[in-house]
Amino acid sequence: MGFTRGLTTKLSDITDHGLLKSPMFQAIPTSELDEFVKAVGPEVRDDFAKLVVRRFQGWLIQAAIDANAFDNKYIYVEVSDIPVTGDDGIDQIREVNFGRTMYNRDLPEAIKRRGIEDGFANGYKFASPLAALRWAKKNPDKQRQKPRGILFYVGGQLCYLCLGGGSGGRFVDVGGGSPGGCWLGDVEFLVVPA
Repeated sequence: MGFTRGLTTKLSDITDHGLLKSPMFQAIPTSELDEFVKAVGPEVRDDFAKLVVRRFQGWLIQAAIDANAFDNKYIYVEVSDIPVTGDDGIDQIREVNFGRTMYNRDLPEAIKRRGIEDGFANGYKFASPLAALRWAKKNPDKQRQKPRGILFYVGGQLCYLCLGGGSGGRFVDVGGGSPGGCWLGDVEFLVVPA
């Protein structure tokens, strides 16, 4: 599990190749480049690691969307901004329905209370977006029966992921939400023990 030395070496070799071929640096004296690397090396390292994480998140989410072969996709946030927490899998997902209209601002507490009622000391929390997408791939017929939803945050902005169906097809809708946004009573929320 996780990155190996071989994988980091492969990324480093690919980066090396790109830098060595770049015409930008070919006419610059090596001593100047050495000063540059010493001055910005740690910052570049951190930026590179963040970039790899962001690109990997986007790659994972896009792969999960593609694997579902949704008939319609409505994605209103950058795919690479959708968080990948890695802290829950589809085997932990439970479906919670409240049978009434629920507002985004009320959902986290209501879901937590439901989990406590179901015997989980810390209650429930929303499944991660990646887990929800993988759940949809495994359970396409459930998605056609009634919509499933989760809430998550992107850079402090509340967002939603809704999995639904209609006319025999399936769709995913991901966008920015608002605390006053609501879900109808037929929606099942995908949750995991907190």
